[in-house]
Amino acid sequence: MQLQTSINNYFPELIGQNAVKRKLSFYIDAFNKTGVCPFLLLTGAKGLGKTEFAKGFGKNLVNQDGTKRNFLEINCSTIKNNEQFFEQIFLPLISDNEITILFDECHALPKDLTMAFLTIFNTETRTRKTFEWNEMSFEFDFKKQTFIFATTESDQIFPPLKDRLTNVDFEPYSSEELGQILKVCAPEAVIDDDCLKEVSKSVRNNARNAVMRAKEISLYCGAKRKFVFSLKDFKDLCQQVSILPLGLTYTEKQILEALKHGSATLTGLAAKLGLSKTSIQKDHELYLLNKNLIEIDGKRKITAKGIDVCKELATQ
Repeated sequence: MQLQTSINNYFPELIGQNAVKRKLSFYIDAFNKTGVCPFLLLTGAKGLGKTEFAKGFGKNLVNQDGTKRNFLEINCSTIKNNEQFFEQIFLPLISDNEITILFDECHALPKDLTMAFLTIFNTETRTRKTFEWNEMSFEFDFKKQTFIFATTESDQIFPPLKDRLTNVDFEPYSSEELGQILKVCAPEAVIDDDCLKEVSKSVRNNARNAVMRAKEISLYCGAKRKFVFSLKDFKDLCQQVSILPLGLTYTEKQILEALKHGSATLTGLAAKLGLSKTSIQKDHELYLLNKNLIEIDGKRKITAKGIDVCKELATQ
């Protein structure tokens, strides 16, 4: 009961991810009593709320004087090398400050900084680390500085660095959780239960897409001066802003339509659609596989469910 209370207190505005909440709540409680926190690695697919949970975690950490800790978010693709990090980020923003730092998309860290981090975060039981670089000394105090890493591509993190981090793994949202997010993010509209189920199917299993869909619903209701959003309204919205069944993209629709006429190799599919093989694999196939619309057994094949979706698409 006490743990559930902590979860509610620390993340009152965030829905779902209870396993993540329990783990982060444990580290918040531990930090606020000991001043020590492990180096965290938040992993999971796009749109699951890693950044929002990192921010929620950071704002619940208490400094030595009782004030809330500052938060700094850094997109790792903007860091070019050690010189930029230490001179433009560490010295003016981090050094000797009580602060939580989020390294978002940490798989994009430059190689030289990754090598530096291997030394910096190899702390064993110590809470301080001095790093020597370019004839300068940089002091890290892990009671003042809390480090969080986040990525959608944990396989691309240098394994020795990953070994120094404590993993917090995110999972897809359930339909019920997506419905809750939709309701919270579209407070102007009353969405009836049948409609909510259909809208939830269109948000691609992630919170970010649910928030975007909720904004569309709010705009629709505002423009129509409506307070109740029904299934009929959702069908109208789908027509107006081109929402496909299951939230499919038009490229995913093209893939299904191409496979409806027979199986294809990745190379053949890429040539037919005018897309790169990497784009098909990373940006489109994963969702189709997740929804059991296609299968891969040497070649790409459409499933019975995929054929049913094609029939539904043909009526729109």
